[in-house]
Amino acid sequence: MRAFEEAARLDALRQLRLLDTSASESFDRITRMAGQIFGLPIAAISLTDTDRQWFKSRVGITHDHIARAKAPCAEVAETTQGLVIPDLAADGFYANSPLAQSGIRFYAGAPLITREGHGLGSLCVLGAEPRTASPEELAALTDLAAMVMAQIDLQHAVGRVDPVSALPNRFRFLEDLDDLARDTPGEQRFVVLLDLARADQLNALIRVMGAGYIETLVKESARTLREQLGSARRSITWPRPSLPSCPRPVRPCPAISTW
Repeated sequence: MRAFEEAARLDALRQLRLLDTSASESFDRITRMAGQIFGLPIAAISLTDTDRQWFKSRVGITHDHIARAKAPCAEVAETTQGLVIPDLAADGFYANSPLAQSGIRFYAGAPLITREGHGLGSLCVLGAEPRTASPEELAALTDLAAMVMAQIDLQHAVGRVDPVSALPNRFRFLEDLDDLARDTPGEQRFVVLLDLARADQLNALIRVMGAGYIETLVKESARTLREQLGSARRSITWPRPSLPSCPRPVRPCPAISTW
């Protein structure tokens, strides 16, 4: 993948603000279904970050990420093609990958593709024994990956993202709190509230500078917050009620297939 394509792909991923968010039942039920269709113990919604595969949803594993290097999901994200590896241990490229070394033998992943054609990662299933995948299983995995993208689009576009700042809004904040309380009950957290201006100050600015100035102020503030907080912390928009690279590996192994 060329550098500018990878930059655009990462930008598309970060705009969705999915990385390092809490687990969500709306995604978990799709992941469980993928594992059940294949009869496999491990399934995940894997997002390809700069140097890691981060799991928005996972079944059968406890860790929330693995290294991107030699991760099959990275290839799926880069090529936007489905990938089946019947036996990682017999594959010339992935035989010494972290997955293979941990005992994983079978991999199948369907790409998560935005409307603009960017690969975010994959919906994948994994097993400890070599096996093949039937056309029916692959078709079902592709359908489930499309359902993941539909859920991502829904959360991003409808009621969860502020249209000006592109940050999660109050509804998303409360939803995330519910998910965190379910996943880590009793764990203490803190919230910092930042006011850009009082309501009377904002109203005065609108009269003098116009609504466009307020939008610019909100956008620049959101950009600064994202830069300062990084991916480890999250910011939301809570308006006042009065205001509106990795090169694609080349492998000779004929057993591996894409679809």
